[in-house]
Amino acid sequence: MGHGKETPRQKMIGMMYLVLTALLALNVAAEVLNAFVLIDNSLRKTTDNAVTKNDVIYTSFEAAYNENPGKVKPYKDNADKIRIKSKELIDYIDTLKLKIVKTADGPEGDPTNISSKDDLNVPGQILLLEKVDGKYRGDILKEYIDKYKEFLISLIADKVKYKELVKSIEDNLSTADIIGSEGGKKTWLVSNFEHMPLVGVITLMSKMQADIRNSESDMLGYLFGQIDAGSFKFNNIEAIVSSPTNYVLKGQPYEAEVFIAASDSTVDPVIKINGSPTPLPVKNGKGIYVGATGSPGIKTWGGVIELKSPATGEMLQYKFQSEYQVGEASLVVSPTKMNVLFIGVDNPVDVSVPGVPENKIHPRISNGSIVKSGKGYVVRVKQLGTVNISASADIEGGSKNMGSKEFRVKKVPNPVPKIGGKNSGDVSKNWLTAQTGVAAVLEDFYFDLRFNVVSFNVSATIKGYVEDAKSSGPGFTSAQKSLIQKIPSRQKIYIEDVMAVGPDGTRRNIGSIVFKLN
Repeated sequence: MGHGKETPRQKMIGMMYLVLTALLALNVAAEVLNAFVLIDNSLRKTTDNAVTKNDVIYTSFEAAYNENPGKVKPYKDNADKIRIKSKELIDYIDTLKLKIVKTADGPEGDPTNISSKDDLNVPGQILLLEKVDGKYRGDILKEYIDKYKEFLISLIADKVKYKELVKSIEDNLSTADIIGSEGGKKTWLVSNFEHMPLVGVITLMSKMQADIRNSESDMLGYLFGQIDAGSFKFNNIEAIVSSPTNYVLKGQPYEAEVFIAASDSTVDPVIKINGSPTPLPVKNGKGIYVGATGSPGIKTWGGVIELKSPATGEMLQYKFQSEYQVGEASLVVSPTKMNVLFIGVDNPVDVSVPGVPENKIHPRISNGSIVKSGKGYVVRVKQLGTVNISASADIEGGSKNMGSKEFRVKKVPNPVPKIGGKNSGDVSKNWLTAQTGVAAVLEDFYFDLRFNVVSFNVSATIKGYVEDAKSSGPGFTSAQKSLIQKIPSRQKIYIEDVMAVGPDGTRRNIGSIVFKLN
C-alpha cells in the first residue's frame, strides 16, 4: 500500500485535464468538450477502483480486530472515522455536481450525461454567488476539504518519518491560491470555478473525489501498517506459574496458570498505585510493591501500568487489581482430652481452616447455637451429652465440608460456700458477727462465673438444745445474728443447706460450713 504515489493512469488523466482546460480557454471546438466527458468517466472508474481497494482494507481491519481487539482497536477506530468523513465529503461533492447540472439542464439533468457542457455561468453562480446559512457554497466546499485534510494529517503520529505521506495528502487536497501564467494570484475557488465550462467543473470535481479516495487509501495503508509497528518489542522472556494459593486441602484441586511474560529491559513501565502520588520503583521491568501488614485482614490494592506506545508515543494504560491476607501470629494450645462445653456458659471456640480466609468459613453445631464474637465464636449448649461442631468453606466457587469435631457437654461444677473467704476452722464470735453473709465461690474453674446464694440455715447446740434460724437470701438475718451471740465459746456453729443459683438457672445445694467459735 503506497502512500500518495500517482499511477501512470492518474498522471495521464491529470495532464489531459490541464491540456483541455487550456484549450477551452482558447474557445476550442466542441470535440474538446466531449473529451472532458471521457476524462470524467475515467476519473469515476479510478474512484470506483479506490473504493474497492479501500473496502478490502476495511475488511482486513475487521478481521484483525476480531483476532486481537485490544491491539487493533485504536487503529480500527481511526479507520472507521476516515470512512465516515470520506463518504461525507464525497457525498457533498455529488450534491454540488447534481445542483450545477440540474440548474443548467433542468430537473432531469444528469452529471453523467450533460447537455450544457459549455455553460460558463452556472458553475460560478452556484459555487461563488449562492449562499447557504450565510456561506458561499464554494467556501463551504473549501472548508470541508481543508478540515478533511487536517484530520487525516492529525492521525499521522510521526510526521517527520512519514513526511512523504504528509506531502502527498497536502498536495492531493490542496486549496491554496494559484499563480497564473502572467504571475497574478487567483484564489482556489476563482481559478477552478469562475468562467469555467460546466463539463470542466464537473470533471474537476470528479478529480477531487478521486484524490479524496486515494488519500483515504494511503491513510488506511498507513494505519494498517501501524498495527504491527505499534507492537511492543520485548527482549526478556520468562515462564510464569501463577496460582491463587500455594496451600490446598486434601481433596481440593490445585490449579495454576502457566504462561510467558515478556518485558523490554530498555523501557521501564510506570506503575502507579491507587492513592499514591509516587510510582513504584521498577527493577528489570518489574514494579516492587511492599504492602502494609500492620493490621490483620484482607488487603485490596491495585493501580495502573503505563507504557508508551511505539507507534503513537501516547501513554497506554493497563489497570490491575489484587489482594493479600494478613493473619495475626498466635499460639494455640489445645488439650486433647478437654473437648468440653458447659451448659449455661458462653463457651469461646476458634474455628479455622488453614489456607481459607475467615469470612469464607461457615460453622454450625448439632445441638445448641454458635455465633460470631470478635475474632472467634461463642457456643451455648443446654443439654448434657455430646454435640458436634462442623464447618463448610467456600472454595473454588462452591461450598465444601471441612469435617466436624465432637465435644462433651457438662454442667458447671458446684461452687464452695464461704463466709469471709473461709469454709471451716476456728473463728471468733466478733469476726463472725461482723460478716454480712454467705457467698458461693467457684474455685479453679475456666470461666469467671457468678453463683448467687438464695437461702441457708444457721444451727448450733445451746444449753443442750439445737436452735436454728433460716435466711431467704445471701445475708445473715437478725435472728441468725442473735443465735450466733448466744453460742458459748468452744461450741460449733453449722451453716447448712446453702442453696445457690448459677448461670444455667438451676437451684443447687452447694454444701455446708462448720466453724468452731473461740
